[in-house]
Amino acid sequence: MFKLGMALVFAVIAALVIFLTGLIGGVRLSTACLRSLVGFICAGAFTYLTVFILEAKGWAAFDKTAAQRMSDMQSVLYNADDIDFDSVGAADGAPQDFAEPMAFKPLVEEELVHMKTPEEAAAEEGEPMPAPA
Repeated sequence: MFKLGMALVFAVIAALVIFLTGLIGGVRLSTACLRSLVGFICAGAFTYLTVFILEAKGWAAFDKTAAQRMSDMQSVLYNADDIDFDSVGAADGAPQDFAEPMAFKPLVEEELVHMKTPEEAAAEEGEPMPAPA
């Protein structure tokens, strides 16, 4: 329903703009009406097709509620056969198991890469420090 309503709004706006510019431009009334009818049909069709394609690709969800959009995203992001979304959190300790780190290893200073200044690098290599430019 939203697609049709949006197409009608844009089509009416386009028809009014075309009709008014035709009257201001000094064309006959029949010519302005015919041009506005053509503009109404073209703008309506273009808007409807654009919104239809956006929804078909999944880039916009104009007609759906938040729950419907969430179920669509879950089925797209995850393989619905592998995951039972209704049973999430049903088991005891599920959030704790999820939040518990499996392979946590704290940072140790010896394992980090240390940056050296040009003076330190030149001193380690035994070369004289170049003069500043």
